[in-house]
Amino acid sequence: MVLLINPWIYDFAAYNFGIKPVGLLRIASHLRSRTEVCLLDCLENSARSKKEYGFSKIRKERVEKPDALMGISRPYFRYGISIESFKEKISKMETPEHIYMTSGMTYWYQGVMLAVRLLKESFPGTPVTLGGVYATLCPSHAGAKSGADYVYVGKYEGENKEYFPAYDLLAEKDILPIRLSSGCPFGCSYCASNILDPGFEQYNPAEVSEEIMHCHRAFGTNNFVFYDDALCYKPDSGIKKLLRLIMDSGVKLNFHTPNGLHAAFLDEELACLLKETGFKAPRISLETSDKELQRFTGGKVCNDDIKKAVFLLEEAGFERNQIGVYVLIGYPWLSLEKTVDDIRFVASLGAKVVLASYSPIPGTEDYTRLIESGIMREDTDPVWHNKAIFAERLTPGATEKIARTRRMVSKLYNGSMHKNFI
Repeated sequence: MVLLINPWIYDFAAYNFGIKPVGLLRIASHLRSRTEVCLLDCLENSARSKKEYGFSKIRKERVEKPDALMGISRPYFRYGISIESFKEKISKMETPEHIYMTSGMTYWYQGVMLAVRLLKESFPGTPVTLGGVYATLCPSHAGAKSGADYVYVGKYEGENKEYFPAYDLLAEKDILPIRLSSGCPFGCSYCASNILDPGFEQYNPAEVSEEIMHCHRAFGTNNFVFYDDALCYKPDSGIKKLLRLIMDSGVKLNFHTPNGLHAAFLDEELACLLKETGFKAPRISLETSDKELQRFTGGKVCNDDIKKAVFLLEEAGFERNQIGVYVLIGYPWLSLEKTVDDIRFVASLGAKVVLASYSPIPGTEDYTRLIESGIMREDTDPVWHNKAIFAERLTPGATEKIARTRRMVSKLYNGSMHKNFI
């Protein structure tokens, strides 16, 4: 038997936007023809409350902060099932031949350490291989601190589209992730996509459509979340073909885009297809309206692209206040004054501002700049990558200033802020 583990989240805040351990589920699809496979997902059945479409808050327990964060006043939590539940589940298992564990954000590594420790107590002779985001971006730290026997860096080499992920192993399948592509053709200075998924590959739209329909038929899934980094890139051979196939099926589904759409590739046809196939509250990536900073970070998008995209989505039938536009906050080279200008720009279009807190990511161009400037070190504890508190490392008091900016945005949309702000 092979045991697959999706560990806990340790953070100041966490929310389930439909993320599932897809890498583990693909491994399960390949292994189950040769051996029994068991999944223990520390985030399963841990919703505190669910919103429309199945997104949810996650069960949490307050825990002591690590030493590196003792100066931060905010409460800190472990998200997911209880430790008692975890122990009970593994106590009923036979000893596995091997344990494969994934990992999420670099600053969630305490969940990995806890899971490895508990597994080693119950199965001391079973090797543990750790992969995923944390393992790939912080391999030295993972090798020294996680307790895993092996650290796998990069994308699982056996991953391909021959098998659907083993979604049947999940306890909850009302909302599932889906991808039409891997990697990204762009090189934004703050993004790790090209480290985690080198190169860009667009999958066969017919196969992706069949995967969606399989999940709908087998599990009754009606909600799907696209986690592509470049969903709209090469639209004629990719997303447009996929959405026409979905339209032809006659099945009514809901789609969500928390990773953001690339405004430059939105045209009238694609905007209409998004509306007709059930995309909900589409989100567009801007980051900043400052033209100099747009060039500094890679030049992926410009203000005119955003204006055009909002217009086309409205023409297709979306209400402007349904259209979310991501604005980066806490970026080391972007003052809060400029962020307020970005908020004004988005608000002037009638779209909804969605603030995205900056997180420094090892291996990126920006992280190299942070090291060169002395803000970060090669051996900085990964907990300081946390987007919730990184700004405090730059400027004492920045966290509260960001909180005030977030409250300002909230007031802008609940009607309590004067329209002269725009």
